[in-house]
Amino acid sequence: MLAYAAAAILALTAVLHSVLGEGALLRPLFERQWQLDMPRWAAERIFRFAWHLTSVAWLGLAAAVAGLPLLHAAALVCVTSGVIVFVMLRGHLAWPMFLAAGACMWVSSGVVSLWALQGAALVGGAMALVLAGVHVYWAAGGRRGLAVAIPQRPDGTPSFSPGPLACLAVAVALCGLCGLLVWPVAADVPSIVGVGLWVALVAFVARAVGDGRQVGFSKTDRSTPFAVADDALFLPLVVALGFACAAALLL
Repeated sequence: MLAYAAAAILALTAVLHSVLGEGALLRPLFERQWQLDMPRWAAERIFRFAWHLTSVAWLGLAAAVAGLPLLHAAALVCVTSGVIVFVMLRGHLAWPMFLAAGACMWVSSGVVSLWALQGAALVGGAMALVLAGVHVYWAAGGRRGLAVAIPQRPDGTPSFSPGPLACLAVAVALCGLCGLLVWPVAADVPSIVGVGLWVALVAFVARAVGDGRQVGFSKTDRSTPFAVADDALFLPLVVALGFACAAALLL
């Protein structure tokens, strides 16, 4: 009985923390004049989700105290936190880290089935095939979407100009990735396939982290068309393909 009382107190604390924090701290703060060395809209979203993720953590703790297995409660907190950050600020590194932690917990506890892993690998393979088609389109002279797919310098000029051969090379690599992802679903794989999946996973992690300037979660210039598209589309695709590689490695 006392455990349930403690869980109720924790849940009430979480609700009050979010409700009172919004009314007494966050909204008054956002109505005042201030600035940081980053876009204000992004700073406001970081303050908001950082505040409310504390409430999510307390709700998870309440669920654990009430009897939910600790690993499941922690996984729910991580996945919920990842979804919240993804919705509020997709260019923040926290959401793939939260989702990865939650996925690891669910896989280790058996919540994620073999069918789910196979489905993730197949979806990743389909994504790779579609992206390969896009690169073939660019190699053939198509220009739709190409301008925002190339990082830009601060003056707005492209950082590089990929030719048809470069686009075809990427398309071939993506087709190879499709094969690597689908193979473990269909049959036992030789060790070289596992090596290829590890190389792809490391490459996707490196691409997601970025170079600290123009690309990835670590980029500092977020005003260019590429940077906007990177946060909105490219990074989620990279993270999804990374998760697909991890799923295939677990098969």
